[in-house]
Amino acid sequence: MRTYGVAALTREVDRLLGRTFPVVLVEGEVAQIQTPASGHAYFVLREGEACLGSVMWRSDWSRSSYRPRVGDRVLCRGRLGVYGAQGRYQLYVNVIRPAGEGDLQRELEQRKARLAADGLLDPRRKRPLPRWPRVIGVATSLTGAALQDFLRVSRERCPSARVVVAGCTVQGAEAPASVIRALELLYHHGGADVVVVTRGGGSKADLMAFNDEQLARWMAESPVPVVSAVGHEIDTTLADLVADVVAPTPSAAAVAVLPDARALAQRVDDAVFALQGAASRHLSRRGRELAQLRARLRHPGDRLRDATRRRQDLEARLRVAIARRIRERRRELGTAERALGALSPYAVLDRGYAIVTGPSGVVTRPDAVHVGDRLDVRVRGGGFGVEVVHRDTPGRTSPEGEGL
Repeated sequence: MRTYGVAALTREVDRLLGRTFPVVLVEGEVAQIQTPASGHAYFVLREGEACLGSVMWRSDWSRSSYRPRVGDRVLCRGRLGVYGAQGRYQLYVNVIRPAGEGDLQRELEQRKARLAADGLLDPRRKRPLPRWPRVIGVATSLTGAALQDFLRVSRERCPSARVVVAGCTVQGAEAPASVIRALELLYHHGGADVVVVTRGGGSKADLMAFNDEQLARWMAESPVPVVSAVGHEIDTTLADLVADVVAPTPSAAAVAVLPDARALAQRVDDAVFALQGAASRHLSRRGRELAQLRARLRHPGDRLRDATRRRQDLEARLRVAIARRIRERRRELGTAERALGALSPYAVLDRGYAIVTGPSGVVTRPDAVHVGDRLDVRVRGGGFGVEVVHRDTPGRTSPEGEGL
């Protein structure tokens, strides 16, 4: 018979267990669990009096979304091996989930299919949240951190908001009915414009209440928009699927339903500043345009005064021009009169000449008159009439002393 050293035997048993049970599924109740700073998870699976030590290395534990607690019934996949330092075999787990999860998942899919068949999952039925809700209803645990987170953010964003809280159980078998009663109070007696259903994070088992089909139908048939803020961002429940809006956390739900009062006040201030600036620029521009129009459009009185001054100036200039013209015409007339006087036949009368007119006009030749004609003789100072008693023929000289 072969003799083994302790270490060698331990290695051989570990090799045999690994070869015989390379992949094994083990179901049991979590009796103990430790998660030290190393990041590994150590727990004990129990079934009756039997116990099995188990370990889940940090890499596998960090990838798992499920965090079991003492008393949970779980299903683990892994391999069997021997922990040499203590000489005991244990289960090296790489996947852990709640026991019966496959059956539960099938049931959830069936519930989801029924809700979809009734049109409750249609995205087109989703309603927008009111921009300025008067009353916000909240269905949640009165002792949970979710409510405090929601109220804290509500006070920060909109201190004047009215929040009505309907307390309810959010975990366990009684939770669905409790949440439904809270919703009924908010719908029919709270006067809420929007309702938030919320709780903090937890395991899938903790969130099972929000996979209840009846609760999902109550939320889908809500008379006001509903926000679901259940669990963490990676969790999806039937409540999320039928809600009008899904928020990853209670704080995010408060942000979704409430306006940011400070941001709105800042926007109003900015808008007022912009309007004041625009109004100032507009008035300045209009003022410049008015000044230009005033410069172009003078007062009628000013224009009348200017016209009067121009008329008076024209009148004065006209009088001066007329007077000058009269003087010029008088000078011209005097010159013409002098020239005419010099040429007038009457001018020679002063030198002893006479002007004789007969029946045929001025007598310039003897043969223009006949004996017996009455003639008019004009001399300086007057005139007199004569009768022709004889006349000289051309070439004949009148005898001295003879007259007409």
